[in-house]
Amino acid sequence: MQRKQPSISKSDFNLECAICFSQFNNVFRTPKMLQCNHTFCLECLARMNVKSAKPDSIQCPLCRGHTPLPDLGLPKLTTDRAVLSYLPTAMQRVYSIRFNRNKGKLQVKRTTDAPPPLNSLRSICHSLDVGLPSPPGGSEDVEGGQRRRLGALMRLCRRPGCRASLLVSVVVMMVVLTCIICQMLLWQIICISLT
Repeated sequence: MQRKQPSISKSDFNLECAICFSQFNNVFRTPKMLQCNHTFCLECLARMNVKSAKPDSIQCPLCRGHTPLPDLGLPKLTTDRAVLSYLPTAMQRVYSIRFNRNKGKLQVKRTTDAPPPLNSLRSICHSLDVGLPSPPGGSEDVEGGQRRRLGALMRLCRRPGCRASLLVSVVVMMVVLTCIICQMLLWQIICISLT
């Protein structure tokens, strides 16, 4: 006696990315599967990779498992065809996407024989900014000094007395500047009326 295989329905698949909650599609939100079998959209994985200290792997945000990236980059991760099969027919063809980590861009690879769906894509956009990579250690020293100074000001402003005196100082300076400007305008009016 043959056992009947349970049918998989559309409701059994999550057709949204677990990070951004956007519906998967066949361009920048292509469903990509990590080694742990969790699926996320390409855009979210690119945003994670750009900010990661380890650009050669992706850490799953659900189970914390690491997936090494293929040699040709993030877009070459396995596409979850099961999820893709539940999208509308026009969205089941996956476009060739390039990921330029240094520029923080996902780009649709241009083809000479562009089918009609890609023609409509041309009128929308060819690339998507996902953010720039974190700066290397050298430029962090300059930024670190600015952060320390700003941190000291923020710590100072946590005290109610310091916050009040800072606010009073700013208000007094604005009043003084307003008085000086009004005085200068008044002198000009007087000088013009006397001549």
